[in-house]
Amino acid sequence: MALDKTPDMESLSPSERAALYKQRAAAAGIGRAPNPAAAGAAAQPTAAAAPAAAAAVTRAPAAPTVAPAPRGPAAVAESPGGAGVPARVAAAAAARREQVSVVAKRDPAAGSAEQSERLVYVWPHLVTIEFLAAILLLLSMVVVAIVLQSPLEAHANADKTPNPSKAPWYFLNLQELLLHMHPSLAGVLVPAGVLFGAIPLIPYIDRSTADVGKWFGTPKARSICIFTTVYSTIVLIGLILFDERIGVKPLMQGLASTLHVPILSDVNPFGIGALSLPNVIVPTFLMIFPIFVLCWLIKAIYRPDSIRDYMFALFTGFVVAYVILTIVGSFFRGQQMILMWPWDPRQVRLD
Repeated sequence: MALDKTPDMESLSPSERAALYKQRAAAAGIGRAPNPAAAGAAAQPTAAAAPAAAAAVTRAPAAPTVAPAPRGPAAVAESPGGAGVPARVAAAAAARREQVSVVAKRDPAAGSAEQSERLVYVWPHLVTIEFLAAILLLLSMVVVAIVLQSPLEAHANADKTPNPSKAPWYFLNLQELLLHMHPSLAGVLVPAGVLFGAIPLIPYIDRSTADVGKWFGTPKARSICIFTTVYSTIVLIGLILFDERIGVKPLMQGLASTLHVPILSDVNPFGIGALSLPNVIVPTFLMIFPIFVLCWLIKAIYRPDSIRDYMFALFTGFVVAYVILTIVGSFFRGQQMILMWPWDPRQVRLD
């Protein structure tokens, strides 16, 4: 740099070296406030002071000639008798002053108080908002209940069952399952297996933390979910129509009579109801086989990048099954829980 010690300064006295340092510092603009305009004017006092420095060198005894050491571009120093600081040294000094000025004008680092103001905590920020939302929702439900007057009926009469007798809408999907398979399978094993087995295992199967909590977190997730929705809807409607028009039990009874194999229609073979083909095994196969077909189709068509794409497909299929079974049980089941159109006169309930 401009204030580096050069070999030709060895013969100068300390006072002469100090005077030369001061001249170079003034030429480089060191010690003054950052001012880009001062870079051009810094060469003027240097030119005026150069004769004095040259005279001081003349008065000093001659020193042996020493070859200057090779120096890098960042450590350029002019000779004592030079006319001033080289242009690139002055430009570098001006650029450095500009950098220091920009840094000095920046806001100071945020303190602990300012940082705490930027953070949003669960309490009281999130909990307060959730509490207010819950209160508003409760008040809205109370107002709706007062205005609309929910259609409550008389007390239940065990001697008189309405036809059709339907569960609340959120249980109609399970009631729809009860029409197609054994009550233990439809009311206990399937719901428990899905809610307490399959869904809780998703985080242990898909262990990647990338894009966690993001809707359609993979490039192919959206198209896979659309395909799964269409596929699940078609399969569910087909299975419902198959069981309504043909039925698993009549089919197995016909096969048992044709093949003379009574076990095909036995609902309690060997005294074990879980081995019943028409009640347990065949309905379970009809539920699981389409899932494997779905996974195979997704692998063949979309070439998933990770296991998460399969998780998207399976969970979408579960949601679609819940919705389709609820819709069918609500609007397409009439008297005797027979499948019919919503505008069929037999949809009217008989008390």
